[in-house]
Amino acid sequence: MSWIEDGLVLRRRALRLTRGNREEAEDLLSSTLVKAVSHVERHDTEVREPRAFLLFAMKNEYISRLRRQNSERQVRDFQADVYQDHTHGLADRQPDQENQLRHQDALRKVLKAVDGLTPDFRDIFRMRFCEECSYREIARHLSISEPLARKRVQHLRGHLRSVLDEEIDPEDRISGKDVSQVSS
Repeated sequence: MSWIEDGLVLRRRALRLTRGNREEAEDLLSSTLVKAVSHVERHDTEVREPRAFLLFAMKNEYISRLRRQNSERQVRDFQADVYQDHTHGLADRQPDQENQLRHQDALRKVLKAVDGLTPDFRDIFRMRFCEECSYREIARHLSISEPLARKRVQHLRGHLRSVLDEEIDPEDRISGKDVSQVSS
């Protein structure tokens, strides 16, 4: 009898929970009634506050539906194109041939630029980029101050960037004159 008496309150709550979707609200109401009746019959419970019991059952049913929908969304990817070829993700993650050629050209330019460096700058390149020495270790090895070691590495980086950005002759960029300016 409480279902009939409290039907308006339950229907409003169901509409509020389903954000105004009447079909979902009716579905929520009917599944709430089925679960509430089966619970009372199965556990032989006496319900003192039927409206509160039904509202509580409706809230639990709504939460169960949300959890079910969320787990379905985790399993299914609704954004996925079912007609898309899914084997492309299984291929090797190596760059394509064009990118490999571009990287090889850049590496050749850097190696050519390093070959054109003075012996001191080649040592700095080797220590900083090959052996990954700190500025302190570079300064100690070259018997210079740490700020000067930083400055030389900074100058070396700038030179290598310019070689990669522009098509210039590496011997023209760093010569013995450039080294003497940086070392002062």
